[in-house]
Amino acid sequence: MRKMEEAVLNHVKTLISQANNIVCVTGLGTLVESGGIDFWDLDHLCRIEKEYGDSPEELLSAGVYATKKEKFYNFYKKEVISTIPEPSETYAALKKLQDMDKLRATISLNICGLEYRSGLRNVIEFQGTIYNNYCPLCKKNFSLEYILNAKGVPVCDDCKVALRPGLRLFGESVRNDRMTEAAIACANADLVLVLGTNLYGSKVRYSTGHYTGNKLILINEEEHFTDRYADYVLYGKCKDILPRLVEE
Repeated sequence: MRKMEEAVLNHVKTLISQANNIVCVTGLGTLVESGGIDFWDLDHLCRIEKEYGDSPEELLSAGVYATKKEKFYNFYKKEVISTIPEPSETYAALKKLQDMDKLRATISLNICGLEYRSGLRNVIEFQGTIYNNYCPLCKKNFSLEYILNAKGVPVCDDCKVALRPGLRLFGESVRNDRMTEAAIACANADLVLVLGTNLYGSKVRYSTGHYTGNKLILINEEEHFTDRYADYVLYGKCKDILPRLVEE
């Protein structure tokens, strides 16, 4: 690490040690470094379109779920929930921040429940989670194992109605209550961490747009033109950098 980068890292570490109300945004990069798949990676995208005849965005859309449930669940079970990633060192570092009574909320852009599985509380799930599956009719909840073990389209054992994954499918809006929670959390924060994503996405821009402080810290592998809107930027894997920022 160059001297300038080391100096920035040490300064950010000091800022985190002094903060008392941290809000974190976890993006796709934190999922990928935990072993999850980036469906929009060119290789995965080409494979999926060749195998299923559509893009991941189409296959996980509200329209396909509503009209082609077999197609939806064929992709969902084989590609989305067949292999669940394990939380990386990034999430252990966030849990440490929580144990230090510094981390107040985590805004997740992922669906695999890495935050809850790491013991984090007050998680605002913009995209929902694969662990929340329910009957649209009676609202009974079903486990992920029930979905995986079902033959074809999983149905409610009482109503015989196709189950609904608790995700925000493409074509649907983020729930208003979650948007409000994220806005309030960032407005009250004295430091915001953005991990594994850039500041361009609408949900990130909406959340961080309510932060009025001067300690917006971005950690991401790739450079982006919106990096200039962060107060501090550290390039690299979150799992390599964040543990260094919270070590005593």
